[in-house]
Amino acid sequence: MKATLDSKKNTCIYCSGKGYFQLILGGSETCPCCEGSGKK
Repeated sequence: MKATLDSKKNTCIYCSGKGYFQLILGGSETCPCCEGSGKK
């Protein structure tokens, strides 16, 4: 999966604007880059 930044939406490139990462072993973790906001 390629992380891209939509300049119009201004979303976080690391979590794709979701605000969290889906963990391999299950569950989710708050994105440290945007602190869960989903925005850059």
